[in-house]
Amino acid sequence: MSSAADEAPPANPLFTVFMIIALLAVWGLVQDTLNTAKGGSIDLRNRITGIRLASEHRDPYFYKWSRTEDDRFCDLFNAPESPVSHTTVTPVTLAAFWPLKNLPYRASQWLWLIVEYASLGLGFLAWARYAGRHNWLWGGLITCLFCLSPHWRLHVDRGQSYVLYAGLFLAMIQGAAQAGRRGPWLEGMAASLLALLRPTYGILTGVAAARRKAVSLAATGTGLVIWAVIPVFIAGFAIWQNYFKAMAIHSQLYLSQTKFPAARFSASEVIEGIPLDTLGGVARIPFADTSIYKLISWQLQPSHLLGTWAVLVALSGFLLMRRGETGSLRFWWILSAWIVVGDYLLPVYRYPYNHILLWPMLLLGPAATTGRARSLWQGLSTALLVLHVAVWFLPKACIPWPGIAGLGLAFGVVLLVVKPAASAKV
Repeated sequence: MSSAADEAPPANPLFTVFMIIALLAVWGLVQDTLNTAKGGSIDLRNRITGIRLASEHRDPYFYKWSRTEDDRFCDLFNAPESPVSHTTVTPVTLAAFWPLKNLPYRASQWLWLIVEYASLGLGFLAWARYAGRHNWLWGGLITCLFCLSPHWRLHVDRGQSYVLYAGLFLAMIQGAAQAGRRGPWLEGMAASLLALLRPTYGILTGVAAARRKAVSLAATGTGLVIWAVIPVFIAGFAIWQNYFKAMAIHSQLYLSQTKFPAARFSASEVIEGIPLDTLGGVARIPFADTSIYKLISWQLQPSHLLGTWAVLVALSGFLLMRRGETGSLRFWWILSAWIVVGDYLLPVYRYPYNHILLWPMLLLGPAATTGRARSLWQGLSTALLVLHVAVWFLPKACIPWPGIAGLGLAFGVVLLVVKPAASAKV
């Protein structure tokens, strides 16, 4: 007879589910590799052409390519009749692509695929440092579910950079917890960088004020200066002015629903040695615009919405500061939700690859809650990501559903600020 000691320990159902999802996520990596090989990473393209132009002190935001120019500046989706180019990222984001500017474009595509997955992995590892071992398995499940969704497929296929922001945000929280003066400096430098990479992360610069420490203010201020000056060294003083002018025009065109015909090319043309059907190729992945203006009304005033959002964020931060919660995991969790809400309010196209900004909020929830609140958050988060994955199989009209559900979940988190941490419920 076998003894009880010889019996195998009972399997953890969550671990079994995780292994299945992880194996499917590996299949997703294979699919991303195939998509990159067959396509042109069309959003990465305008970043690369943009930094190439900026490096020669030419304006990347209003540039129009002609056949008399070098084809390394050609973006197929830069509509000739549009007053602006297809480059919409900030000058600091553009500067992040500087190491890739002289590489063949196909090499840049493969390197950026590695950067995207590295950002995902490093962001997860940073989160794991402060989330507690009991959250690791669930966090891995959530991350792998994200990798199965069409939103992650779209992010990688288009060569987007939102995962870079999300990963840096999670790493910033880990850096902020460092002892001595190192923590405030890491936090301030990362917060200022994020603010200049993506406008909605600008709320992180207020964390220095909430800290009420000179070192935090000095770190954030220094970071803002350093990061803002880097693009000026690359492209000249006009790059920031041109960026703000171009973004105002992009917003007007978006709200007025103005579209322009694409540039015309012959089927036999090649750009940087790449056939046009490859350079302009995209994978068949379901997507739709999910900005608040598309979902509700084009007549909404962005300045009013964003102004209200900024005031509410400030009031939320003040309340958390008064309670002594600044820098807690709950503090970062609520800020991550405000960042998600703000992203929906920007008067620009908001495609499903933006949903990667939900990832830090979903990961921080279990680390910031306990008991029944933690279990409820895990259930809601898992249900949300199952809905994300289900978009593969749902009718086209259902594509905005995960975006609407994600926004609702973010609103639920920001409302938690009205209750003290000890009694907060999800």
